[in-house]
Amino acid sequence: MMVVDAAAVADLADLDSADRVAELRRRLAAMPGGGPPAAARSTAPAAPRPSAPAAPPRSTAPPAAPVHPEGPGDVAPVVAGPAPVASAPAAPTGVAASAPVARPTAGPAAAVPGVAVPESVAHLVPGGVLPAGRVTAVSGSATLRVGLLAAATASGARCAVVGWPELGVAAVAEQGGRLDCLALVPDPGPDPAAVVSVLLDGLDLVLLGPGVAAVAPSRARVIAGRVRAAGAVLLVGPGWPGAELTLAGRPCRYGGLGAGAGRLASVSTLVRSSGRAAPVRTAEWVAAG
Repeated sequence: MMVVDAAAVADLADLDSADRVAELRRRLAAMPGGGPPAAARSTAPAAPRPSAPAAPPRSTAPPAAPVHPEGPGDVAPVVAGPAPVASAPAAPTGVAASAPVARPTAGPAAAVPGVAVPESVAHLVPGGVLPAGRVTAVSGSATLRVGLLAAATASGARCAVVGWPELGVAAVAEQGGRLDCLALVPDPGPDPAAVVSVLLDGLDLVLLGPGVAAVAPSRARVIAGRVRAAGAVLLVGPGWPGAELTLAGRPCRYGGLGAGAGRLASVSTLVRSSGRAAPVRTAEWVAAG
């Protein structure tokens, strides 16, 4: 896990915008890779297509002299000259001639490029993933944000959290997340949008915490363009202009607690998905306590 805070080599709060961006680029280059960059993943084929089998080599030997059942005297003479090119044998009378053509086999359906989500939430989002190149708003329960981070990093996606100093990384690890694929920027400074733009160039997912306020619609459109160009995923808070998908979570049930006693074992979150030209869907997701 890469933490960008006062305990790091340099305190970003003491740097101007240009130096802060340069420092972030340097640390991104040193971050462990969890796979190909976001832009490369969004433009590469989602699944390898099966290649057609190679056609058998064409023979260059002259064809054998035809043998006629009438008798040895009916064998056609061989005429001296250039060797003829071998051709496919003639089909029997009444049967259409066909060359041995390799027929393409049906391959798996192309997957939607994006970042993995918890399995019980997958049917709420397009293609079962957070779509690459889009802005998604997440509101309500913090457990949902932690679960999205855990599922994304567990799949090898490189993620960053901006403006959320209260995030408990232990909760991400408890849900199966990889901390070596997670970067933290608790204090992005006076211009979080510039920091987000740098992170989008090198990571698969950037999550904006409660400490990052919504920007003006004109600035949001510029950031959305950077998200599309990078093929990354940007998770923002409620009220962010131009979000194409919204995931809202609220706790609905707690597991492991008895009548006034017990230990919290799980938290059930009701997740509601809505978006442009998409029906509203809900699902219950159970996270480890």
